[in-house]
Amino acid sequence: MKKFSNLTVFYLIGLFLYVAFVPLSADAEGSQTVTVAYVLKLVQQRYDSTRDISALFTQETYSPGASQPVMASGKVYFMRPEMMRWEYEKPDPQLIVTSGAEVYVYEKEADQVMVLPRERFLSSEVSRAFFFGKGSLETFFNVSTDKQCGLGKSWCLRLEPKKKSGNLNELKLIIDPDTHLIQEMWISDELSSRTHIRFRDIKVNQDLSADMFKFTPPTGVEIYRAE
Repeated sequence: MKKFSNLTVFYLIGLFLYVAFVPLSADAEGSQTVTVAYVLKLVQQRYDSTRDISALFTQETYSPGASQPVMASGKVYFMRPEMMRWEYEKPDPQLIVTSGAEVYVYEKEADQVMVLPRERFLSSEVSRAFFFGKGSLETFFNVSTDKQCGLGKSWCLRLEPKKKSGNLNELKLIIDPDTHLIQEMWISDELSSRTHIRFRDIKVNQDLSADMFKFTPPTGVEIYRAE
């Protein structure tokens, strides 16, 4: 059976999908003092009001000892409270989708589908909280300003879990202060792997159809079920 290489990455990204895409409130403009607490409040408010999201993404995964990152790209969709769809276009077509109790991972070229129970996929308290729309950044993370860009010309937030959450070690969000969009995120794990994701063409609250989050395995594909 071919390895589903994007599963670990998808697990980490899925914890923070809304946080990565939320546009900050226009109230931030004109504020003379932009603090971590202020930015965090705006992010959380927008997170709470977002119904659905779509965006193009590029992904770079850096493994320990590797000289070059593994590159990937595609499109992602999310609709509250429980629907996700990741369409990897490069380097290999792959679809990861869920709208109920199961997560489907379809690799077209390998002609196979992996089916995972969502309870196993969302194995940590943090992942379940954010996926089901009950997450609070301050509840789960210590949030500070990243030293590389602070809250001046660019806004960067560093989020460190207060308690162990899967393999997650740290999350960094890079915010464009002009558009008030979180355009990049860095995810690092305890094994020293890092994932860098950039988002573009972000669309919020477009009334996505629930049908796009439904999946029926094509006739004849091999289906593997993880218990």
